[in-house]
Amino acid sequence: MGWTIDLLSFSSRALAELAGKEPAAMAGTLGLALGCAALSWILLSHSALLWNRGFAPRAGRHPLCALTALATLFAVPLFVGAAHTRPLVHRAIANWARKALEGSSWQEAAFDRARERIRLRRLEPLLPSSEAHFLPLTTAAAREAAATSYAAAALASFSTSCPQVAALLGICPAEPAHALSADMKAFFDSSTGFYPAERIETVLADSLRQAADQRWEDTVRRMQIFLLLLLLLLHLTVFGILGWAGYREIRTGWDETNR
Repeated sequence: MGWTIDLLSFSSRALAELAGKEPAAMAGTLGLALGCAALSWILLSHSALLWNRGFAPRAGRHPLCALTALATLFAVPLFVGAAHTRPLVHRAIANWARKALEGSSWQEAAFDRARERIRLRRLEPLLPSSEAHFLPLTTAAAREAAATSYAAAALASFSTSCPQVAALLGICPAEPAHALSADMKAFFDSSTGFYPAERIETVLADSLRQAADQRWEDTVRRMQIFLLLLLLLLHLTVFGILGWAGYREIRTGWDETNR
């Protein structure tokens, strides 16, 4: 349920941006929502006439139709807004990458973890002291260990900075670790020296962006289906209540006629 609330929040923010950048599209969305809400009210208020032509919607039944129409009025813009949330995700990743470049705390933690993993597993024949603050990464196993450590630290930093996006994407460290390990291999295959630290953030940010592009469409589709099912359930419930009221009027009239 938490991911639904987060995505609804993103949809609201996307709608706010849509209103600022494309007012005509926002006006069309609101018009569609008003039309759907009005249609919902009309259909529900007259639904019992299908089997009770003398059914008169009373004042006590209008709140049910109004509630359903109001839910429709809010659900339609959120449904549309969900399709415009991708730029917000890309912006969140870009903001995190910029902050990651400015701060070094997560990199230091990743370095210490990578160095300890390499040392314990003896993945490097000659490992300098921790004061040197660099890793040779001459073996494939050492590069993989470093990539895994940096990817895990980066995701932890990203989850802290952008908890909503991280929760919605559900990216595991294996994906950015694989991307970083592959980039390290490509770097050492074509050049010598130390792997640039600033390249780590770029590779990890690109990996997160690609993962977001792959996952976000499915995430949005699930939320839209959830909205549709919730709205359908509400309509069916109100339809059942009004139908039962219409049937009860028929039953009451039939009983009074046969007395």
